[in-house]
Amino acid sequence: MRQDKSPTTPAWRPEFPRSIQPGDYVKILLISDTHLDRIPEELLEILSGYDMILHAGDLVSTEVLRDLGSLGETHAVAGNSDHHDLKRALPERLKLDIEGLRVGIIHRPSHSPDSPGIAMMAREMDVDLLLFGHFHKPIFQRDGSRMMLCPGSPTRPRLSPPSVAELLVEGGRASLRIVPVGRPMCGYLQFAETLSLSGSQTPPERVDKRENNSV
Repeated sequence: MRQDKSPTTPAWRPEFPRSIQPGDYVKILLISDTHLDRIPEELLEILSGYDMILHAGDLVSTEVLRDLGSLGETHAVAGNSDHHDLKRALPERLKLDIEGLRVGIIHRPSHSPDSPGIAMMAREMDVDLLLFGHFHKPIFQRDGSRMMLCPGSPTRPRLSPPSVAELLVEGGRASLRIVPVGRPMCGYLQFAETLSLSGSQTPPERVDKRENNSV
């Protein structure tokens, strides 16, 4: 795997030996916007079992990067909410060559998830796949052969269930899927889930006040 040079590389980021053989696929966890001081053990267990982890920013603390690094080879960029130590240690954007697939990582590629700026960023970085965060919900776009993906957030989703994404790479070819990692945290989605399960007609406002949750 080739990595474009970044301004600094954290000395505490572990490098795990790769045992990928020709014809094997690489299984990669795509994650963003964890917004935690530490990753809970139950979430770490869900996130384990990958050859590599790519984080698109807003980890918030260096401990989260260490937690992910304990699971395997981890690469990350800084987000707008990250602690100043992380902002000093991590680049704002990163470009990797993973088994022939050019992958770019950035936290906020545009001001809006519907903006053409996301595709423009993928072109500017000249990547096959652009991984980005900031919007806290799964987003997938195509621009010709280029793919752009936001995996959502496993801890603070917006109008979506908690989620990460999984990338499989083999010989420069890629497949992607969104992986839910829990039940909806958003008050409106909890109300919708209640309707689907029980047929309740409780207004969303009452659910929000009782659950003390909001979007």
